[in-house]
Amino acid sequence: MSQALDDAAREVILKIKRFCEAEKNNKSLLIPITNVRARVAAMTGVSEKTVSRITKEGNIATRTCSKIVTPGKCRPHPKKYNLHDYHVRLIRQKIQQFYTANKKLPTVNKLRIELLEDIEFKGSNTTLRRILKEKGFRLNPCKSKRKTLDERLDTVSDPTNNESDSHCSISDVAPSSDHN
Repeated sequence: MSQALDDAAREVILKIKRFCEAEKNNKSLLIPITNVRARVAAMTGVSEKTVSRITKEGNIATRTCSKIVTPGKCRPHPKKYNLHDYHVRLIRQKIQQFYTANKKLPTVNKLRIELLEDIEFKGSNTTLRRILKEKGFRLNPCKSKRKTLDERLDTVSDPTNNESDSHCSISDVAPSSDHN
């Protein structure tokens, strides 16, 4: 049964074939047969350290009856939007303004539209949601299945507080070990 091979596997096969043809043309071994790691490295075009590491992973996979997996790349992702303290204060003021002047429950979408007009915020709702979470705000669901913004003046949530949980908001609270 034939298998479909990806480009990298095909390239390795070609490298091994070229190495074997070079040995055939030389009519002798290019690297002594006793030096297996160096031969494999030369055939595949990778370093001896890589051959050793893959061999070690293969031995572990064999013992644990698992597959050898290719590690994913961990790339640092730069922050797409960096807010200054002035902008954070402006966001807090906007949230308070929704309650006091507009008499509405602020949502992430409504806040984003207001920030677009005021500070030319070009981020998406998701970006704004991340920024709010990073700055200590919290999304609270409401009965209409939306999530709205709220700022609490208390710094730590009090479990004995009998506040009604029926209102929906994003709360501004200091980080605590227990989030409901």
